[in-house]
Amino acid sequence: MIAPASAAQLTSLSGREASIFACVTDTVVAPEPQLPPVIETDAVAFFDRWMGRSPRINRVGLRGLLYVLELAPLAQGFGARLRRLDTAERARFLSEIDGSPLPLLRQLAKLVKGFALLSYYGDDRVMLRVGYDAEANLTRARDLRVREGRPG
Repeated sequence: MIAPASAAQLTSLSGREASIFACVTDTVVAPEPQLPPVIETDAVAFFDRWMGRSPRINRVGLRGLLYVLELAPLAQGFGARLRRLDTAERARFLSEIDGSPLPLLRQLAKLVKGFALLSYYGDDRVMLRVGYDAEANLTRARDLRVREGRPG
């Protein structure tokens, strides 16, 4: 799910953790065909950098959560780990978590989904594809400051 070159550049996540996160991200954002696949974005690299800057306890907890998400489909009767399920089955599994009667489970799933969305949609190319051009906005803001005579 992640390119070998990307895996070599990770500083906080193991290759397996990065692959699990990429799989979750791919399932949550379901980007194709309109948007680039997760493997062509910096979503995993962003999450890896974020993990590296997080307190140790957060890193440990999120790593554990990734492994729980990887193995939970087996316990739920899906017959395979998350990364071995096809796209539709992964989506169905995550949807079942959303409907869980356990509030903590729903909240933890939302946490990981939120990281996936933030990591994917924070990619510059993805933002451009959905119509947000950060560089153009900065240029307009700088031009406005100059026209209004405000300090830059």
